[in-house]
Amino acid sequence: MVVVVIVLGVIAVAALATVAVTRQRLDAQRALTAAAEHHATERVAEVASRTRELEARSTELATAAEERAAASELAAERAEQARLADERATASEAAALAAVEAAAAAEQRALAAETGTPPEQTTAETTTAPNQDPAESGTPLEPDTPETPDTTTPPMERDSAEPAIGLDADVVWILEQARSERTWRFSVATGPTSESVFDGAGDPLLAALQVELDAAREDVGAIVELDAELPGGLSSAASVLTLRAAQELLADVVRRSEETVLRLRADADDLVIDVESVDENGQPVRPRPLPIPPSPAVTVTDTGVRIHHAFTTAPD
Repeated sequence: MVVVVIVLGVIAVAALATVAVTRQRLDAQRALTAAAEHHATERVAEVASRTRELEARSTELATAAEERAAASELAAERAEQARLADERATASEAAALAAVEAAAAAEQRALAAETGTPPEQTTAETTTAPNQDPAESGTPLEPDTPETPDTTTPPMERDSAEPAIGLDADVVWILEQARSERTWRFSVATGPTSESVFDGAGDPLLAALQVELDAAREDVGAIVELDAELPGGLSSAASVLTLRAAQELLADVVRRSEETVLRLRADADDLVIDVESVDENGQPVRPRPLPIPPSPAVTVTDTGVRIHHAFTTAPD
């Protein structure tokens, strides 16, 4: 009986030991399983983060590709605009050359009218024998008579009545319009809806002045406005003087001002150009006087200039 009890006791101890060992193994297996699950969760999170990074990178690459395509399209558009501007500049230069040739022809006709010689003969004599001695040609010599300048006709009327020698106001005005065209195309109209700033413009001078104001606004960021009341009959010379004077006045004052108004008014046959500006505190800002010599055509004022005899016909 004792032996049986001993055997049963040994079996019970062995069973308890087996249970304890099994329990320890189960605990270790659970710990390993939990660690594996935690590692797997971290790996999934890492893969998800990497996936998001790759998606963001793909989006960036797609955006960059779209930007490059847009830049290429913009570059092509700018190139086309430059080509059109070059063509217009070439056309303006051709028109200027034609104006110069017309002025030369008018000068020849005026010279022929003064001397009573047909224009063809005058041209031939000037071309074939420019240095021929009058004594050799058989033409009687006449004593030199000093030319008396015409002091009775105003300078602007003499310019329009006499043949153009040297500066041709019509040619300069055409070239100024070509320059305004380039300024508009490359500094103001980033996406033009027309081929020229002068398309549909009733007054080329007002269109050119508006280009200068828009360019100043884009360059400085100040408020620049145009207030102009111009009747018809403004001469080409006055148009050139007006545009150039406005350019210089604006270049001086807009960088020192918060708001600027360029005003143009007719006063009899004169054109008055005034610049009114205020700074950020509302204090008036006066333009500096233009550095020009005394001239019968232009008078410098406290706020701009006065262009004399600007109109070919007196405004109503």
